[in-house]
Amino acid sequence: MRLAVVALVSAALLVVCDTGHGQWATARVQTLDVGASRPSAMEQQWLEELGLTPSSPTASGARASRLAKSIRKAVKKSGVQVQIVHLKIYSRTPLSGLAPALVLAVIKPAYYLRHRLRPILPLLASSAYLRIVDGRARRALEWYGTPNGGALYVRPGLEKCSPIVAFGWPINLPPCPSK
Repeated sequence: MRLAVVALVSAALLVVCDTGHGQWATARVQTLDVGASRPSAMEQQWLEELGLTPSSPTASGARASRLAKSIRKAVKKSGVQVQIVHLKIYSRTPLSGLAPALVLAVIKPAYYLRHRLRPILPLLASSAYLRIVDGRARRALEWYGTPNGGALYVRPGLEKCSPIVAFGWPINLPPCPSK
């Protein structure tokens, strides 16, 4: 599944969006190679903290199916300028539940972080991984959470756009470039 998604996204991502003037514009995202075939260093760290590997099996069953469906639905509802590059629901243990890993590609990272990401976050629970890249596969946000902590990267200049914030960020960050 992962390779099929990468192949589909690698060809090109075409996004149709409403210009707000009754016209539709098509934006082509550059060929994407977001490294979905191998985890980033942060994703690898998340997997290790959960006692998993990239080759750990995907969770099965009704709960995992419902979670995957809910995430896909929330991403789709979040706007046409987003593409799921990778979604895998890991099964940790019977007691600790499911652990989704989600990679999204977006046209306008600042806008997406500020206006569209928040409804997806409750679906990601306490043990989750999220990476958002732009049309050139540059990382805009990368985050993971585990019951024992987590990690966060937000591209400089986009910190005030992110609904996920880090403790200790300075208070004088530049404003979000998206209105």
